Amino acid sequence: MIKNNKACPCHPITIPEDREICNTDDKTYEWKMDPKGYFLVKLGEGKEEGLICCGWVNSEHKMEWELRGKDVHKMIKEIAKRNPCSQENLGYIAQELMLAKDCLDNNKSYVQR
Repeated sequence: MIKNNKACPCHPITIPEDREICNTDDKTYEWKMDPKGYFLVKLGEGKEEGLICCGWVNSEHKMEWELRGKDVHKMIKEIAKRNPCSQENLGYIAQELMLAKDCLDNNKSYVQR
């Protein structure tokens, strides 16, 4: 059993040798369409230039709401708060927003995958 060398501010942490470890590099994950809807992400143009735009589109292909901003961490928290999709798709959109942010910061074009 390994014990954390640094003191945790609340409780000591124990890391058992026999804990489950999942090596994910060799795993494949099938993408599943969320029955509730999907996200569209783009870099803003015109009056939205310099912003990341992320819209939630319902299953009837109508955009219900759109987030605009530069801080993807706040965007991800707002999406999680609104709870529009599965955790799997929340992970996907978080990844897409981080990619869009990198493109915005480095003046590269962005195309949603």
